[in-house]
Amino acid sequence: MAGWADDPELLATFRAEVEERVASLTAGLLQLETHPAPRQIVAGMFRDAHTVKGSARMMGLNGVLQVAHRCEDLLGAVRDERMAVSREIIDLLLAACDGIGSAVQGVDGPVPDEHLETLADALDRAIAGEAVVVPQRSALSTETLDDVAEPSGELDRSRADSVRVATGKVYDLLDVVGEAELDARRVGRTTGVLDTLAAEQSRWLRALREGMAAGGTTGESALALSRLAAVSEQLATATRELREVADDAHGRLTQVRDGAMGLAMVPVRRVVAGLPRVVRDVAAAAGKDVRLALLGEDVELDKQVLDGVSDALKHLVVNAVDHGCEQMVDRIAAGKPAQSTVTVSARAAGGTVVIDVADDGAGVDEDAVRAAAIARGVLSSDPTLSGAALLDVLFTPAFSTLSRVTESSGRGVGLDVVRASVEGLGGTVELRTQPGHGTTFTLTVPVTLGVLHCLIACIGDERYALPVPGIIESISLKDLPVHSLAGQPVVMRHGQTVPLLDLGTALGAAGNRDCRAAIVVRHGDRQVAWAVDRLDGEREVVVKDLGPFLGRLPLVTGATIDGDGTVVCLVDLRELGVEGGAVVRSQPEPAVETHKDRPRILVVEDSVGVRELERVILEGAGYEVLTAVDGADGAAKLVEGPADLVLSDVEMPGMDGFELTRKIRQTSGWEHVPVVIMTSRGSEADQKAGLEAGASAYLLKTEFDQDQLVETVRRLVGR
Repeated sequence: MAGWADDPELLATFRAEVEERVASLTAGLLQLETHPAPRQIVAGMFRDAHTVKGSARMMGLNGVLQVAHRCEDLLGAVRDERMAVSREIIDLLLAACDGIGSAVQGVDGPVPDEHLETLADALDRAIAGEAVVVPQRSALSTETLDDVAEPSGELDRSRADSVRVATGKVYDLLDVVGEAELDARRVGRTTGVLDTLAAEQSRWLRALREGMAAGGTTGESALALSRLAAVSEQLATATRELREVADDAHGRLTQVRDGAMGLAMVPVRRVVAGLPRVVRDVAAAAGKDVRLALLGEDVELDKQVLDGVSDALKHLVVNAVDHGCEQMVDRIAAGKPAQSTVTVSARAAGGTVVIDVADDGAGVDEDAVRAAAIARGVLSSDPTLSGAALLDVLFTPAFSTLSRVTESSGRGVGLDVVRASVEGLGGTVELRTQPGHGTTFTLTVPVTLGVLHCLIACIGDERYALPVPGIIESISLKDLPVHSLAGQPVVMRHGQTVPLLDLGTALGAAGNRDCRAAIVVRHGDRQVAWAVDRLDGEREVVVKDLGPFLGRLPLVTGATIDGDGTVVCLVDLRELGVEGGAVVRSQPEPAVETHKDRPRILVVEDSVGVRELERVILEGAGYEVLTAVDGADGAAKLVEGPADLVLSDVEMPGMDGFELTRKIRQTSGWEHVPVVIMTSRGSEADQKAGLEAGASAYLLKTEFDQDQLVETVRRLVGR
């Protein structure tokens, strides 16, 4: 397999990525000194430095790697408020950016590393708290410039048979093709109208002929009848020819569209070719023997998608070596081969590409994850949380199970970035682990972002496009029994109960409703069936951005124009998991006697023990209590029926307490509902964040007092 050094195109790809990140880092530094909230900027700059470091490792640029590594450390100190922002620090980091930029520009020829070493030393001294000194770079000698000024003849020859096209031009071409396809569909609809008119004309022509035959004809009427028959035949012929032209045009446009998409398609090899070097370096640093297996390198993806997922792949491979693979002595003791194996495989699956990053290590230690989560305040002390719900904690921002910081791990740039980048592409991340046998991360991403394979759903008076990659299956509700479980409608699918919610309510669709079908979608570790009026087939659609005038609408990521000229919105199935929707009632439920004089309290808490304790206390104080297991469940409970007060934890899988509070404050009809935060997070920053989110009171579990809780609820509810 060719490496980066043997492929000028791959080198150019890496160079462009590093240059983009350095430019972003430089822009952030220029804002940092005067920005009112520097931590917001530093978070993005920290990720930029982290990405530059990973890319430098893959390119074998050790000097750049060391400088980026120290920039990351220095930015981490600023982010964690261990170091204040100063002009000297900004000047030093800008100098580091300049040094990195110069080194990356010189990957085709020798560039001295002395300046990078000087920069690394200066950054080390700044991190240690010593006086900041910005080293000045000496001018390159004429001989050095002569060495790097001209590319090699071999590189020239490799580029002679190719043309580099900006990807923006390719996507502009796809937009034009989409418009042309729309025109072709309109022509097709027009031919259908002509067919109908021609058939109607023939019917009346026959009626006229039969009437004239019965009553006799004159010469003029016979001539008119003959001319009418001739025009009818010509109209039918023209209609057939027009339909043939439309069909041919549609076929050719499909070829043009596929060809344009092909211009933007690149093999997975472009990203994975540098991974062997990464595995070698990380394994050597950790004292491990690790082999990398690459499968499906020729599978192709849209360049935008591959660029978007490249950082995630690099991180997962480093994660597999650092966290997943055991030391050789431990593997031998467990009866395994001394050498670990990390496998990166890609395969096409319809309109998606599935990429697996797997290791044959010890698997994820749930006890270690739980202990780290509790120690970092991510979870309350709940020993019962396990399985998928516990593993989801690994995707929490700034979470790491390592107690030490290494060059590649323990810095808090973790799986949250992986999930964000993949889901930002409309994809999904799945984690599977088996103790003693290893861990697999599965990334499912669309082949392209410009053209999506969608299922068209009719809801009320509108049609919506639902991306097929995000749908597990579609079902008919016509003959499928809908059951009730704990007052919620559910359907049985493959031996499991699946909650049934109304997609029309979540989207605010207008018109008469008659839910006859549903789509089953995965939200986190659970499946949800979303009811629609009917399904109107599948089609490939060219997705358009909504533009700056409309901006980002809730639950909508874009739109397409159908053949009849109507706008069809593209639904964000991932965001549905946060927004929730009203339940679908299979039949009117019997009225339940309620105590109108008892205020209703909604308790939102993921810990079973704490949730039950709070329920018992509040019911004992005379309140009606509903419970929810997380923020999304709490929002769904509020949709079903109002509450007089919400008592919520902060740290919960999915939607946390702060997000739930903000959602309550931003939702019409809920904005005045008091929210009491009950959490173990007691820092001033956390309390400020809770109150800024809209909490009415902030109570600490570490200072839990039953009387204080009841008194707070009574004060806010008024009784």
